Amino acid sequence: MVEAIVFREERERQRIQEEEERQEQERLRQIKEQEEEARKADVILFLENFLEGIKNGRIKNGAENYTLNTCKVWSNFLGILKRFIQISPFTWKDINKALADRFVSFMEKNGYMVTSINKYIICFKAMIQNAMDQELHNNLIALRAFSKKKIQETDKAKEIYLTKAELQALYEMPLEGLKDKVRDVFLVGCYTCQRFSDYARLEKENFTTTAKGTKVVRIVQEKTGNDVVIPEKYGYDIPKVNDVILNRYIKQILKELSSTVPSLARKERTLLTMKEREKEKQGLVSFERDNKGYVIKPRYELVSSHTARRSGITNLYLSGNFDTYQMMSISGHRDEKTFYEYIKLSSDEVADSIAKKMDERKKYMSNDGLF
Repeated sequence: MVEAIVFREERERQRIQEEEERQEQERLRQIKEQEEEARKADVILFLENFLEGIKNGRIKNGAENYTLNTCKVWSNFLGILKRFIQISPFTWKDINKALADRFVSFMEKNGYMVTSINKYIICFKAMIQNAMDQELHNNLIALRAFSKKKIQETDKAKEIYLTKAELQALYEMPLEGLKDKVRDVFLVGCYTCQRFSDYARLEKENFTTTAKGTKVVRIVQEKTGNDVVIPEKYGYDIPKVNDVILNRYIKQILKELSSTVPSLARKERTLLTMKEREKEKQGLVSFERDNKGYVIKPRYELVSSHTARRSGITNLYLSGNFDTYQMMSISGHRDEKTFYEYIKLSSDEVADSIAKKMDERKKYMSNDGLF
């Protein structure tokens, strides 16, 4: 009898122990499941892992590595999103039009230009799609939540181009040392119509000839992967200069050149960057303004590494020697809308260009006996 009681008590203890173990395993399973759900819902964690992956090459852009400039854009986006999520927490399922509007308003209040806002909207949409591809969410509304803002010319910092005469004066300018190298690299960009990431990495093997013997520069563009063939204007010995150095010194060079080329000193209305506005607010710098309160800067201060590409494309267009297809094949653009955004003509220059075409048409029709 006693043995039976002891046996039953032992079985009950085992049953209770097994139940407690089962409950503990279930509790741990639920915790693990909750942690996994929290990990999947953590937007910042996803973006940090994505950024690490594109930087170390683990995550590809198609079959290619992401460029340094693209990595920089995503890094900046991560910083913005971290600040935004502190005041407006969200997970993938919370993304909707209202949250998208709050994000855009957040950037507007923090002084981002429309061009920058649109750039980070593109990042946000790409992040949503990448997370969906990894089955971290199925929020279809999120994909339709964002729309790019319409950009007016007044929403952008002034984008200029250097004329053929200004480029010729720059070419002939006596320079030495680093300034000489910066000038040469910048002019390569002007005469190849390429991005800095492409024209700054030209090597001897890029310089070849066509089947008919035409000397060309062959480039696979780093950003787009497009294969571009450009008539050669420089030899093989192109100096190596990073974009930070080029941006700093090209302004100094053109400022010196403005003493003999006054057009480079002409003041243009522009917008300040966030850093410039912050420095002005702190009283560290001051900027000249016109009688309507617009910030104005001399043209030489508006030049950067990307001015070279705009200058090349605009001067190519003004030459009138090439059709759109030929110009786009040189610049590497795939659509006309983006291509024409690089042509920076004033209203007077547009009028002059139209007048020139009309004169040419009249001469053509007159020669054909139509007049």
